[in-house]
This record gives sequence, C-alpha cells and structure tokens, in this order.
Amino acid sequence: MLSPRFAALILTALLYAHSVPADPVLAVEAEPVLDAAALVQPALLSGPGFNVEPRVEIRGYMARFRLETPYGPLRADSVEILAEREAELPALEALDRVTRSEAFLRAAGDRFAATAGSLAQIALHPVDTLLGIPAGVARYFGGRVKKIGNQAQNLSDRTARQFGTEGDAYPDDSGPMNDPGAGGAAEPRPEKRWYTPIAKEATREVKRRVKYGQVKRELAARLGVDPYTSNPLIQERLSGLAWVGSGGNFGADAALGAVGGVGATVLSTGGQINDVVWKLAPEDLRERNRGRLETHCRDTFLIRQFLRRGVFSPTLQTSLADALDALRPTEGCDALLELGMTADSPLEARFLVNALRILTAHQGARSGGGRLQPIGAGLAYLTAGGELVLPLPVDYLSWTEEVRDFLDRANFRVVEKTVLIGGQASLATRRGLTERGWNIRQHAPWPGGPPYARSGEPDEVDVEG
Repeated sequence: MLSPRFAALILTALLYAHSVPADPVLAVEAEPVLDAAALVQPALLSGPGFNVEPRVEIRGYMARFRLETPYGPLRADSVEILAEREAELPALEALDRVTRSEAFLRAAGDRFAATAGSLAQIALHPVDTLLGIPAGVARYFGGRVKKIGNQAQNLSDRTARQFGTEGDAYPDDSGPMNDPGAGGAAEPRPEKRWYTPIAKEATREVKRRVKYGQVKRELAARLGVDPYTSNPLIQERLSGLAWVGSGGNFGADAALGAVGGVGATVLSTGGQINDVVWKLAPEDLRERNRGRLETHCRDTFLIRQFLRRGVFSPTLQTSLADALDALRPTEGCDALLELGMTADSPLEARFLVNALRILTAHQGARSGGGRLQPIGAGLAYLTAGGELVLPLPVDYLSWTEEVRDFLDRANFRVVEKTVLIGGQASLATRRGLTERGWNIRQHAPWPGGPPYARSGEPDEVDVEG
C-alpha cells in the first residue's frame, strides 16, 4: 500500500504533466526545395526524350518541375501535370515531324509561319501569367470567398479581355484560324489582331472554324491528348496542323494520316479525359454539361456563367461534372461553382476537380447523401455519417502560417474529421494535424491520380529551407 506522502507526490506529478502541453507551439515553416525523387516515382524523372531537373521548388503546396525536351523546355506546376507532359511527348514528336514536312510547309505558306509565331507567344503566356497570379493553390487556405456577385464576373471579364474574346466560351482554343489573313482571302479588310474572334468574320470563315475545331479534336483523339491542353509546344503544332488540315491542298485526311496512331508510352492519363471532349463541339459539350450540372446545382444563372467564363477548359468542366455525378452530394454544388468561378488558374481548377475525385474514392460505396461545405476559401465535405472530410490534393503540405490559421478555424472543431492529402505532409504539418485531432491520410488515392513516390517518410526528405 502506498504511503500518503508518496501518493501525494504521484498525484502532483500527474497534475503537472497535464498542465504542460506535450509540445510547444509549432513554429511555422517555409515551403522547401526537395529532391524530385522524393516526390515522384522513378519513371517520371527521365526517359526517352526528356529529363527532369533533380531539385524541385514547392510553391503554393504544389511542386514546380522543369523538363528538358528536344523541342524546348517545359514547366509542370504539379506532379499530375508532370505526368501529363511526359505522356504527351510521343504526340509532340509526331506533330513536330508532320509540321516540319515539306507537304505541310508548302500548304501552310509564309502566312502560317508568322501566325504560328504569334500563337507560340500567346501559348507561352497563359491566363495565370497574364493576370500576375501566384503559382500553386495557396488561395484555398485563405479567407472566405464572397458570394459570386460582381467578383467572379469582373475576374472573368478581365480574363476574356486579355484574350480579346468578349465572352467566348473557350478562349483557350486559340489558333491560326483567328488570323484575319489566313485562308488566302483576297478581299481587303480592316487591320485586326491575329486573335480577333472568328465569330465576327464572314460566314465562310465561320464554317471553316467549325471544320478546324472538328479536325483539331480528331487529331487530338488520334494522338491521345487533350485538345485543350495547356502544353504550349503541343498547342502550337496541333492548332497549326488542324488549321492547315481544315482547308486547302493539305486536307483533314492528309493531316490525320500524317500523324498516324500515337499512344502515350510513358504514362497514360489514367482515363481522366472523357471521350465526349473529343467527339463534341464546344457549344454542344457546354450544353451537355449544363444539363448535368443542373441535376446537382440550383442556381441556373451561376451554371451558365461557370460554363462560359473563367479558367476551366471544356475538359475540366466535363471532369467537374463527371466528379459530381460520382460523388452525388445533396448540397453545396452552388458553393463549388462559386469557388470555380473565382479560380485564378487552370491549376486551381484542377484542384477542385481532384478534390471531388479524392472524396469519391474515400467514400467508395458510401458516396451520396453528404454535402459540400465551403470553409474559408476551401471546400470540405460532411458525410451522411457525420464525418468532416477535408480533401487536399496537393503535392507537399508544409506547416505555413496560412495552413495553421486555416486549420484553427472554428468550423474544424469537431470530433470526427479526416484530412486526405494527395501527396506528402511535412513532419511539422502532421504534428499540427494530430494535435488538432485529425485523422491523417497521406497519398490518398483517386482514379487517375498522379504517381507520387511512396517510399520513405516525409521528415526524412532532403530539404533546403
């Protein structure tokens, strides 16, 4: 039996232990520079026709890779985009070979050569660069997004003006068809920029644009690439070949025959491109997606604006609709579209699509019955069983001030909560999450998800501060 004095000492020690935190307040950390091998599987680091720089900067929780290829350098702002860029290399090789051929150059003439140069310039400066928007997806850890009102409208209008589209549904589908001199028209016309919307041109050229879009989609399907890819080296050659192939003495059959059937040999896109993106014209695809979104969202005006404005390509819009169909939330679709309308870059658009995909994979057979819930500028999901799930399809999550403040929000002060991290989290981040009661899942999978490295612990990664 313990003496009263000894029992008192034990009680005092226990009380003292409970009065002192297990760890001092975690210091925030800067986003690191990592070894590429710590982030991705070896197959993505080098191969026929490409090489990846060995050190990678993390910016906005996404990895910024640089590839060297025979056709020029490429930047990939996430592991997912890195895999896509490498999968596109066989298609790029085929397109480069065709667009350098004597038959193509003879059909294209000097006019296309000048136009292609302009196309390359605009392709190398996407919307996020033109608007001076930071890289990564850090915004989703920031403050609350306002109701759509004029905010998203103004952003979308500004984006449209950068491309001279005045609300063109798909400004990313730029090409030589927008050059006023293309097509060999003899009649003089007022001077216009090469990217002037073709919808304002003559009926003959409108019809040619329709043919151009069809040929471009057919070429993309033959090559196995996204017709709306943001890869500037692909877009320059694909748009040029489609334009020359839509008329003149180098027709569509010649263009399609020249590229042959090329499959991606490095990595596939994991089935993330819905076949309808290749089959339907943009306006038909938009109408199809509108009907699908109306089964989940209530605000029809918001749906129309989302489909006509912003940085979601037709492919990403379709992917968003596919993901909503799979997840089947009972509420929160309008909040999702509001976030989508304020996305500042295609990378942020991908984040929202992948957040839905990672939620669907986590729910599995339990999908349906839950609701999407905006928290700050981010998006969480409350399951039908009452679990709060936070999807974070990021490459590397550091314990930054904004992450700490985001996780300290009152909305997250619930008992049952899980965070799904696509890639890795630093040791400090995992400690911070654990102290706040989170169940943590790193490398949370989803169909078509990027091939992250899975060996070793994140805290053992070679890091430059």
